[in-house]
Order: sequence, then structure tokens, then C-alpha cells
Amino acid sequence: MGNLRLERPAPEHKARYEAMMDEWESFGGRLNPGAIRRHSDQEEGSISYEHWLRRVREDRETRQDLYFLMKEERILGAISIRYQCAAVDGHCGYGIRPSERRKGYATAMLALALPLMRAYGIHPIYISCAKDNIGSAKTILNNGGKWIEEVLDEGEQVSIYQIDG
Repeated sequence: MGNLRLERPAPEHKARYEAMMDEWESFGGRLNPGAIRRHSDQEEGSISYEHWLRRVREDRETRQDLYFLMKEERILGAISIRYQCAAVDGHCGYGIRPSERRKGYATAMLALALPLMRAYGIHPIYISCAKDNIGSAKTILNNGGKWIEEVLDEGEQVSIYQIDG
């Protein structure tokens, strides 16, 4: 797993971000964290990387900080750290690009992000995932998460976990 690191999105990531998003969008399914999406409800169609990057910087000022998981120069995934617990969504959301899943990268990414969350003063840390998302549940448990409860959110069963210390 060596050489993994978290980096905030920057202009030099443009081509690698676009490649990751092309892969992710062609794969289908849920795009997580939502902060990496190239569109929003306010804009029609895709937005430029530069526009997206401005949105990420604005979010950092008020509600969340986004990091790419990097291995050498490849973006493997992303994690969004929310300063306030966002109801059922918890303090973070994360995802790994489809071609890199089931390799332990999500577990490593969350482990790298936990000290950042603590530095933001987030304690305890709450993280949720769909009840049937076994991979995400394992990621949380592998990082010291303890199951708290299950709730119904917009028709979906969601498991909520807590990470202390």
C-alpha cells in the first residue's frame, strides 16, 4: 500500500481527475463522495474542471474539505470530510474508482483521513453506509468503527457507525 497520500484537488490534477470521472461515470452506479461530481442541480450539463475546483474551494470555507487519494500520480478515489455531522451522511463520504476497488484502498484512505478529522475537532466521528454496502462497512470496521444503529433514509436502510479516539 506504500506511497498513498491525500491531496487537495489542484489545477495540476485536471487530466487525472477527468480520467477518473470518465471511468466512474461509464461504470454507472452511485458516485461517492458527491463532492466529486462534475454537475450540480444548479448547472445544466457538465461543468469545467476550473469551475468545479472553485466549488471545492468554496465548500472548504464553509462545510467540507475534499481530498484525492493518490498513489504516485494516479487518483484512486476521494474522501470528503464534513465539518458538521450531516444527519444520516455522517462526517465523511468516500469512494474508490471502479478499477481500483477491493484492494484495500478505501480502508487506507479512511485511515489517512481520521487524523485530519480529529484535527478539525471532530470527535467522535460518525460514518454511515448503505446496509448492503459490505465493502464500506468493512472499511469503517477496519478503522475502529463500532455499529451504532440502523435508520431508514429515503427508503434505504443505512447503518451508522462511530469511531472514537
